[in-house]
Amino acid sequence: MYLPKHFQSEDPEQIRAFLQQNYFGLLLSNSPDLFYTPLPFLFDWQEGQLNAHCHIARNNPQLKQLNEQQVQIVIMGPHAFVAGDCYGEEQAVSTWNYSLVELKGTAFTLNTEQTLALARRQESFSAPDMQQSAGYQQKLVNGICGVRIEISSWLGKMKLSQNKSAAQRQKVGDYLQSTEQPQKVWQLMQQLGLYQSN
Repeated sequence: MYLPKHFQSEDPEQIRAFLQQNYFGLLLSNSPDLFYTPLPFLFDWQEGQLNAHCHIARNNPQLKQLNEQQVQIVIMGPHAFVAGDCYGEEQAVSTWNYSLVELKGTAFTLNTEQTLALARRQESFSAPDMQQSAGYQQKLVNGICGVRIEISSWLGKMKLSQNKSAAQRQKVGDYLQSTEQPQKVWQLMQQLGLYQSN
């Protein structure tokens, strides 16, 4: 990933907050062919160790590449178009502000019991009021395999106009706040101290 220093984020607390709000991404593996699957992830931080959990269809050919293999996860966060004329300058280039976290680690496939526990945990997180019988859940789990990924490194890219002056960043934030684009970009800029909302 091309990553100029001013867009780089290695702060564990910043990465943790980002992953609590953004957890849908791509699981990539390359052994020997490149595979990727879009998935929701659960992230656990315990005693300084980060683990990612997901499940994948048993029929997905990527599953054969996962046990004890090196993988990458890419989680995309808020992103939005920034028009060049928002700076109030005659010759300014339009751009795209965005955020993402790239994680690398070793994947381990889970057994049926562990996969069932993971599926229940994912459902309790996303749909706490949903009721399913144990028999129905057992049928579902036969079609999926849980995966745990021990994360060995992570890197954040927050391209949020840090290469611009404070006054220009303010104009970018005002522009994003006034357009119909997703509000999360200017809110992330505000959270990181790059923009102050009026």
